[in-house]
Amino acid sequence: MMKYTTRKQFIRWAGLALLLTLSACIRQQTTLTNTAHDTEYELITLLPRDAIPAIDNPQFLTASEAEAFYDADELVLGVEFDGDARAYSVPFLSNHEIVNDTVGGVKIAVTW
Repeated sequence: MMKYTTRKQFIRWAGLALLLTLSACIRQQTTLTNTAHDTEYELITLLPRDAIPAIDNPQFLTASEAEAFYDADELVLGVEFDGDARAYSVPFLSNHEIVNDTVGGVKIAVTW
């Protein structure tokens, strides 16, 4: 059994394991032909449309909770409108891809 020394390592390996599992189960293949150049392109889709659900009601940690939970070098995307600030973990976004949120009264979609 693999031991993870940090939360970040666990997230990376869990995400990779999920991606490999999904890619083994779901694979769609399409061939496109460019008739002007007589070239064929093969597009491979690992996941069907909407396979990764968006987060529509994000929950946040306080600054002190986040300091205890995340590594000091954790990458985040930061947003601030009218004094209302949010930080979205990039490793977390890598697994969910989109967060729908309202910050300072402004509806936003955070993507990675």
